Amino acid sequence: MAKFSFLPGEVKFYDYFERASANLVEGARLLQDLLDHCEDIPNKVAQITEVEHKGDFIVHEVTDLLPRTLITPIDNDDIQRLIVAVDDAMDAIEETAAHIQIYQIDTIKKPAKRLGKLILEGAQELHEAFGGLRDKSKYKEVNEHVIRINTIENNGDRILRDGLVELVAHRDDMFEFFRWKQIYEYLEDTTDRLEDAGDVIQKVIIANA
Repeated sequence: MAKFSFLPGEVKFYDYFERASANLVEGARLLQDLLDHCEDIPNKVAQITEVEHKGDFIVHEVTDLLPRTLITPIDNDDIQRLIVAVDDAMDAIEETAAHIQIYQIDTIKKPAKRLGKLILEGAQELHEAFGGLRDKSKYKEVNEHVIRINTIENNGDRILRDGLVELVAHRDDMFEFFRWKQIYEYLEDTTDRLEDAGDVIQKVIIANA
């Protein structure tokens, strides 16, 4: 027979959300450091991978707790979507860092640094949004964070286009073109994943307002 938890769902699940988003901020901070200071790359990638593993552990904890909780603060499926969305964003950060190592990048182009800064800003906005999710009186503030995340993603699209235009203009070295096209797209995809997480939050506050 399943062992049920009678602890307040509001505390347990919202705490997990905040832990996951704080972990995401740490991953984004490490990625920006890698982009701003492109040195000791294997060690920096290993640190990001360790943070990604911590995120996986939080997902497992939530997945394990859900079927053992009689009363949850929000819909079970929404809890799963929220925690997976944060995990997807962290996975994208780790994937980006891994490809910087795989492609043996030793000098970071300006568009990549700009995208790294946006990723950190987006992760911080997401963490702030999760911080207000447990209190309905803060839903307006939560939505404002989501709107800022959407703006960050739009800015990421523009930086990606500008970066690709510059690559095409200087495409004499096709390997250089290919590897940087991939890096830019991994970075921009990370801003997409942050926006996806924000969209899930927005749906949750609409459903629970």
